Formats: sequence, C-alpha cells, structure tokens
Amino acid sequence: MADVEEMLDQAREMPYGEARSILLEQALKAAAHDRELAFEVRLELTEAYQYGAEPAKSFATFSRSVAEYDADPGRWSDWHTYSLLWQFKWIASDMRRFPEIPLQRAYDALEEMERRYTQAGYGSHAVHTQRTYVAEHVGDRAAADEWFHRWQTTPRDDMSDCEGCDPSGKVWHLAWMGRDEEAIELAAPVVAGHLTCHVQPQGILSNLLLPYVRTGRLEAAAAAHLRAYRLVQGDANYVDDFGDHMEFCALTGNETRGLEILQRELPLLDRSPTPSDRMHFAGCAALLLRRLEHLGHGGLTVRRDGNDVPLDRLRAELESDARDLAARFDARNGTGEQTRRLEARLAAEPLVEHLPLTPHARRVAIPVTQPVAPPPAAGPAELLDLAEEAWRRSDLDAAFAAWERYDAVGGEANGRRTDALGLAAVLEGEPEEAVRLWERAAELHGQAGDEVRRQITLGRIGLLTQDVALVEETHRWLLAHGDESRRSGSLSRLAQAYAGAGRTEEAVAALQGAKEGTLLSLLAQLQADEPVAVETARAARQALRAEGDVLTLAKTALLHGRLIQRHGGDLEELLGAFGEVLAVAPRSEAELRAVAHASRGEVLVMVDRAAEAAEDLIEAVALFTALGSPDSAALARVDLATAYLATGRPMDAAVTAEEAMALLDPDDLDNRTAVQWARANALGLLDDHEGALADFTALIPLYKEPMQAARAADSAARVLDRLDRDAEAAEAFATAAGYYEAAGSSGDRGRMLRRRALSLHWAGESERALEAGEQARPLLEDEPFELATLAYDQARVLQALDRNPEAVARAREALEQFTALGDSDAAETAKELLGWLED
Repeated sequence: MADVEEMLDQAREMPYGEARSILLEQALKAAAHDRELAFEVRLELTEAYQYGAEPAKSFATFSRSVAEYDADPGRWSDWHTYSLLWQFKWIASDMRRFPEIPLQRAYDALEEMERRYTQAGYGSHAVHTQRTYVAEHVGDRAAADEWFHRWQTTPRDDMSDCEGCDPSGKVWHLAWMGRDEEAIELAAPVVAGHLTCHVQPQGILSNLLLPYVRTGRLEAAAAAHLRAYRLVQGDANYVDDFGDHMEFCALTGNETRGLEILQRELPLLDRSPTPSDRMHFAGCAALLLRRLEHLGHGGLTVRRDGNDVPLDRLRAELESDARDLAARFDARNGTGEQTRRLEARLAAEPLVEHLPLTPHARRVAIPVTQPVAPPPAAGPAELLDLAEEAWRRSDLDAAFAAWERYDAVGGEANGRRTDALGLAAVLEGEPEEAVRLWERAAELHGQAGDEVRRQITLGRIGLLTQDVALVEETHRWLLAHGDESRRSGSLSRLAQAYAGAGRTEEAVAALQGAKEGTLLSLLAQLQADEPVAVETARAARQALRAEGDVLTLAKTALLHGRLIQRHGGDLEELLGAFGEVLAVAPRSEAELRAVAHASRGEVLVMVDRAAEAAEDLIEAVALFTALGSPDSAALARVDLATAYLATGRPMDAAVTAEEAMALLDPDDLDNRTAVQWARANALGLLDDHEGALADFTALIPLYKEPMQAARAADSAARVLDRLDRDAEAAEAFATAAGYYEAAGSSGDRGRMLRRRALSLHWAGESERALEAGEQARPLLEDEPFELATLAYDQARVLQALDRNPEAVARAREALEQFTALGDSDAAETAKELLGWLED
C-alpha cells in the first residue's frame, strides 16, 4: 500500500482544510483492505476534520475508530491508543456544540472517556476540563465552579491540553464567573509567549479582551485585539473568535473597525464549524450592527452573497438566527442559559466611550470658542456698531454676542437689528426668511432716512435672489453716495453676483485693482483655473494679516495652498500656507483645521516626509471623526496608512487601511486601490503572506495603467516565491513580465523573466528555466547587476542538469561582472560557486 503511505505523507505536508481532508478521504478508500493502515488513516482524517473546521464529520470517523479498536485492543500500538484517547476530548467537547445531539450523550461520552483514561493509567485532569465546559454551557454555576476546582487541583498528565491551551479555558471560566483579575494573572505566561502552540496566544488573547477592558487595562486590550485578530482572520476555525472581536469593537467605541471585520468574515458564517460558533458570531454581529445604527450609520450596507444588505435588515436576520439557535440549545439542555446570554449581549452598552486602537483613533472634543463679551456699559447704538464691525472681520461669535446683548438691554427692532436677523437666517439655511427680513429692514432704513444702509440691504437681497440688475444698481448708488468703507462690501456682492450668473470675466474685471484682503481672496477663487491665482492669494494673505481678519485669512491660506498644488510652486510656501491655517484658525473651526491637517499630510506623504505626515493625518482623522465626517476621515486614512507604512509601523498601517476600506465609496477606485496597496505591503511585513498575496492579486485587474498592474503582479510573484510555491511564482513572474512589456519597461521585463527562470528551476523544470533565462538576457544589457545575477542563476541550473563546463563558464562570467561592479559580497558568492564547480 505504498500509494496510501505516499498520500498520507503528502497530506501531512498540507495545511488543514478541505484539500487535506479530501486527500485523506481518498487514502481511506484506497486502504479499505488493510485494516491497520485504514485505522491510521481514519485517525488522521478525524484530526483533519477537527482542525479543518468540519468537526461534524469527525463523529463518524471517530466512532468507527473506537469500534475497530475495541474489536481487538491488543492489536494496536501505544501510539494508536494514545491518539484515540486524545480524540475523545474533541468529540466530548463537540457534542455540546450541536443542539441536535442529546445532552445525555455528552454526559455518557464523558463517563466513557473517564473510564478509558483510568483503564489506560491516565488521570482525570482532562475529564474535569470537559465537565467544566458542559456545566458552563448549561449555566450551572455551582457545578462549573466545583469541576473547575477539581480541574485546577488535579495533576496534569499526558492527556491534558497543552500548557498553552489549558489556561485559555480557565481564563474563559474565570471571566464568566466575574473573576477578571484572576483570569488576567493566570494568562500571563501565555500572553508573554512562554507557553504557546498553534492556537495560542490568539485563543487566550480573545478570551482576555473584555476582562482587560473591565479592569481598565485598555492598552493591553487594544494590543490583544490587534495581535489576536491578525492571527485568526479569514480562518473558518475561528468563527467563534470573530464574534469575540466584533463584541469587543462594539463595546469600546470601535464600531467601524467591527464593521470591517464583519464584512470580511461574514462569508465564513455559513461555514461555521458548529451551530454554537454560528450563534456566537451572529449574536455579536447583531450587537455591533445595533451600535452602528445607534450612532447614525443605519444607512450603510454590508455585502452578503453578492448583494448590498441594509444594516437594519442584516441585524434582524442575525438576531433571528442567533435566537433560534439559542432556543434550540436551551430546549436540548432544559435551561434558559443560552438565551439569557444572548439577550444580555444584544442589549449590552459600551464599557468605555472609546478605546483607541491606533494613534489616529483617539477621540477629540471640538472646543467652543467663547466670544469676547461686549463692554458691560455699552449702549444699544454702540452694541450695534460693535456687532457690525465684528461681522466685517468675520468674527461671527463676537457679532452675535453683541446682538444678543443689544436685545437684552432693550434695543429696538430697527433696520440694523432686522438686517442682522436676515444674516442669521442665511447662516441657518433659510433664504426665504432672510429675504423677508431684509425687505422689512430696507423699509425701516428708509423710514429712518438711512439710504446707505437701505442700499446695502437691497444689494444683499439682489445677491441672494440672483437679481444681478438690483446688485448693479445698488453698487452704482453706493459708489456715488456711500463712503469708502462701504465700497469693499458692495464690490464683493457685485463680483459674487456676476460669478453666480456665469459672468466670470466681469466678476474678475470688477475686482481688478482691489487692495482689500477679502476682495483679493474672492478674486483668487474666481481665478482658480489660472496660475495668476497663486499670486493673488499670496497678496490676499498679506492684506488680511494687516486687516486682522483671522478667519478669512485662514480660509485664504487654505485656498492658497490648494492653488499651489494645482498650478505648482515652492514646496515650503505650500506647506507654510497650510501651516498658517493651523496657526490662525480658531480651535472651534474644527473642519477648517481638519482639512488643513489632511492637506498638509497628503503633501508630506508625497515628498517622503512620512513621519511629519503621520502627525498631521492622525490629527485629521481624529477631527473628522469628531465632526461626524466618516467620508473625509476615510480619505485621510488612505494617506495615513501610507505614512504608517513608510515609518515602520505595519500593524498601524494594516489597521488603518482596513478601516478606510470599510468606509470608502465602492466606486472610489483610485483611493481603494491605493489603500489596498498599503495594506498588502503592511501584511507582508507582518508575515501575513497569504493576506498580502490575496491583496496584490486582487489589485492586478483593478489597475488601468500597465505599470501599476505590473508592480502588483511583481509583488504577488515575490510573495509566492517567499512561500516556496515555485510553479505558481514562475507563472506570476511571467504575468508581471507581460505587464512590464505593455508598460514599455524592457529592463523590468527582463528582471521578471530572470526570476521566472529561477522559480522554474526550483519547481523542477530546469530546461524551461534555461529557456526563460535566455529570453531575459538581451533585455538586461543595460542592467549589469541583473545580468551578473542571471549568469550566477544559470550556473546553478546548468550544474543541476549535469552540464558542468557550461556551468563553470556562467559562474566565471558572474564573478567577473560582480567584481567589475565592485560588489564584493556577490563576487565572493560567485567565487565560492565557481570553486565548487571546478573541484
């Protein structure tokens, strides 16, 4: 049965999952007539089902193994006996996870397990562990604590869970009993990395998430979430853990992060290893969605089975699913424990307002600037003067404070006060009310004989109603009769009226020769399509500094920076423009400051000043989040992910990229590809090569430019090479070569073909490797290092083909070229190869 042995060896080299299980199923069929070999394969298959997220299938293989063993116990080796007894733990544990299996069968299995362990000379440590789990499941706290005490006090033996896993179950029990401090203390050796296995520390870290939060260890909680989820994401064995991480996000103010996890892992819900895992995932996801609806994100959708499902509909579906499963478990168990737990989870409120997972995730409060109160002794007329002067310099808070004081001291509802009410209506988005008030104000101004103010008010009406003729008429009158102080406002209204009517050239002409900062700022906006706008904005900033209008200065500085970005200019002047926004804008102008931080951060990323960029972008994300602007926060995260990556913070980069991908518009291909590129590279640095490969591969067809597609294909091929998937790597390098050819980069194409040749060699196709290498040679004539490397590679390939003279020639070529390039390390390597070939 050599073929079966070969299939077994092959399966053992494969990761757990469907492919490994299928191969073992084939091996079991092939071993049907060899009793001992079939028994061994069946044990392997039970293990594959367990670790391949298909535990339901293991009941049959395990039962058959027990029957086969009991038919002739003396026939089997100690290894067979040990393996079968070890598998009792899996089966006993799984029985409680399927509501269709009577609970008594689980109890019977534990009795049988204990009998067999005692008969084989093992203790009851592992049995007490399983009895604790069953008591917890049905909600018998007294029994659970008693069995837990026995678990703690019974000596460990060879049937006990490993020293990394055993504490994980204890931590869960202690947390369930409300003994968080004990749970954290017990977990310390595993968390520190002293006791690990292939499911630790991720398992115990997931169990510690809420105990950490409840005991105020917020930094530890954040670190545990980021570390554990990174280890389990995308693995169907951890559907239960995904629930833990979504619940953690829902209860710590990280709902957006939780939504990203839900979106990524939702396809695995239908592949849940057990109904218990499905119930937990669905319940935690429903809690998360309820929190998102509460925060005003009910309009979002989640992609499921190819459809965009509204949050409220998905929440209702998941709640129903979880409740149905909880009811089935409770009916089987004769208790209400699972429903009680589920309803408590669904109704849970946040444990903390917000737990930052990354630097940019901190919450900021938007300060409210208290306006300078007008002098206590100021009379009504003086208050109106103070208010109008504050309005002219854009200090709206001070203006409204003065108007409110005017009302408080009994100021009459004259034309000036009614004018102010119209201004307030405009700010509140009520244009019709503003026109009504201004019409009344104009009437009152006329009655008071104040024609200047009447004309100003009529000009405002004309601008708001787009009556250009009225604005022109009032402007002519004010030029003829008004004083110089009224000229600037009238000219601004006229230019805005022209611009609003599409008469931009007339608007620009009206402002030519203006000296006032507000007018120059308006002129720069009108000239935005022309390079001269940069100079105009510069002059506007200078004038506004002298005038003391800090808010308009801040807005103009932002405009100036954007104009420099658009038309080109000095980098330091560009950064200085955004810097002035932050220097002069009031703290209460949070949106203006957020935009300035984001704009400066974007520029700093582009000029490779990533550390500075990160500081700005962290502030931008925090401010946009506080303002309730998730779209703007998502765009800032795109640049921030790149900045984190460039400053050696791949974990922060990956998390930030994932947050952005959850919030970005699905149609925003440019930003989505940019941030997915950042995540792909971050995952590679985190040794999540499968994740990086998935991202790079997904990016290839998304890029419209051949060079971008080539770089993604290049990166995907390199990951495959790193994973020793040589045949796939060879094809991926060929794909990248094709894209580089389309982009017109012959050197890069040659480099890909050289790497393809080496991958073919490692894949056992050395003849094809030589052909690929010769394809690369003429393309690398202008790449001396690559050409030398190709010669070195070909020497190794030729040696493998027993073509030693040719191999010597290529090795000598490599040595000469590396030496000529002054690369002593590469030359020494080539020299060693040459010496070995010549021996």
